[in-house]
Amino acid sequence: MYYYDIQDMLDNGYTLRISFHALLEAYKEGLRGKDILHALFHGEIIERYPNRARILVLGPTIRAGIPIHVVCDYENQDEIVAVTAYIPNRPQWTTDVVRGSLRRPANIPPAFGDWEGIEGD
Repeated sequence: MYYYDIQDMLDNGYTLRISFHALLEAYKEGLRGKDILHALFHGEIIERYPNRARILVLGPTIRAGIPIHVVCDYENQDEIVAVTAYIPNRPQWTTDVVRGSLRRPANIPPAFGDWEGIEGD
């Protein structure tokens, strides 16, 4: 089934949980648990990783409306788990929605991955 947002998933029987790791990472960014919830309920899914049963949600914080990313895992058929939350940084993100382009460092051979751009699963 294709889901359009977190509310759509909840309407189809999923429950929502925020992991301790997500709360810890959010705290490091100056965010709170309610910022994660607000972003999830007022945001949109901007990337899907079907091989890992994960999605990336972009949504605003409560007070300042700062755009944040929340990675959610839905591998368990009845639970969505917010596994991490962060404020998107440059150069990894050109905008809050578009991934940036990274150049391969001179000391890293091409065999260790493509640094020309970042792609999801």
